[in-house]
Amino acid sequence: MATAIEWQSGDLGAAFGLAASVGRPLFLYWGAGWCPPCNRLKADVFSQPGFAQRMRALLPFQLDGDAPGAQALAAQYKLRSYPTLVLYGADGREITRLPCELDGELFIAALDQALAAGHTAAESLQAALGGTRPLAEAEWALLSLYSWDTDEGQLLPAAEQPAVLARLAEACPPGDACARLHLHAQVAAAGRIVADTPAGNASASAAQAAAAIAAAADRLLRVFSDPRLARANLDILVNSGVNLIKWSGARQAELVQALDRAARRFAADSALSLADRLTAVRLQMRLVRLGGPSDGVAELVRSTVQAALAEVREPHARHTLVNTAVSALNDAGFAAEAEALLQAELAQSHAPYYFMLSLAAAARRRGDIPATLAWYEQAWRAAVGSATRLQWGATYLVSVIDMTPEDQPRIEAAAQEIARDISAASDAYQQRNRTQLQRLAGKLAMLTVPGPQAGALQRLLTANL
Repeated sequence: MATAIEWQSGDLGAAFGLAASVGRPLFLYWGAGWCPPCNRLKADVFSQPGFAQRMRALLPFQLDGDAPGAQALAAQYKLRSYPTLVLYGADGREITRLPCELDGELFIAALDQALAAGHTAAESLQAALGGTRPLAEAEWALLSLYSWDTDEGQLLPAAEQPAVLARLAEACPPGDACARLHLHAQVAAAGRIVADTPAGNASASAAQAAAAIAAAADRLLRVFSDPRLARANLDILVNSGVNLIKWSGARQAELVQALDRAARRFAADSALSLADRLTAVRLQMRLVRLGGPSDGVAELVRSTVQAALAEVREPHARHTLVNTAVSALNDAGFAAEAEALLQAELAQSHAPYYFMLSLAAAARRRGDIPATLAWYEQAWRAAVGSATRLQWGATYLVSVIDMTPEDQPRIEAAAQEIARDISAASDAYQQRNRTQLQRLAGKLAMLTVPGPQAGALQRLLTANL
């Protein structure tokens, strides 16, 4: 991370106490060394002079997912996805969660808006839904720039997000915040139309649904076609734009063309990092499958990957770039080149064990079971950090049970080691650890005749999950 930022770590409770004593908000970064979006943050946001300048007025705290007790703290503060970025007031109240995939300039602007909003996201949401007072423009911006995908039920249960975000978007005054809230609502709804329909009136219900679909398509077209608005929502468009079009009904061709033009603008935007520009080229490739322009796009992916890899050497920037490049090459049909890139990157990466998981996935896609299991095992054994090792050990054993359930010696050896890792961890049954161990427990229960070690591990998990 940038040396200009004095990141706190260790005792989060003490950090909140310090923030209160000095009257400074606390900025919490929850992440892991191997996580590509975390590496992108370090390269593109945390390295920005403007970000470092703002951190001097805040108390920046890094909670690494592999730190002792970190998974238990994550459960307490409702942190799960890497990365999660939370801004707390000096009094310890959560102000907001910030989206991690904004570029540096837009992220700093979002942070400034959160600091200036005058209310927490929870207060603004409650006022908007209850109609107790009108929201200021800064509060609508706060809600539109809230990281709904890392909310973890802090503001809303996941099941309520589609309907509530749709209500917010309809109540929001026209403008940038309204456009972004509508995008959030459509992503949360995952293609479902969230609207009140007259009970018992099928024709009226169908007409209302058709009108809602048409209105959603109109809004998408306005965002895609407006260079400034599209740029402000680049994070949503590159991650969810293809799905938004798939859910849009009969106007797909028009929307594909508009988003393709936006993607081309993103790819040519020198203010974006090379990884973000490559993501835009990948979006063009994905749009080809929906009927977008196809001439030369696959070769454009290849040449963009080669040019970017030749230029980017900084470890964090390169880590996220390689991850993006592999996805882009696979989308373009260059699976062998993607796999060769992963193999070549192992020697120089600061987190090669992450790329080993990608190599396992590549082997699995081509049906090579021995190579799949070999890469999963190698990733587990090379993993750095207690939580990462525990989670990836569970991933390895789940894969062995799935692919070679008859290989009892391999299952027994892995089960014994994972049991030792569980015993050594203070938060083995918390948060991300818990999720992977629950999955493993389900697989162990499927073994017809588990060996002694697998049986012991199954009983251990059953007793604690």
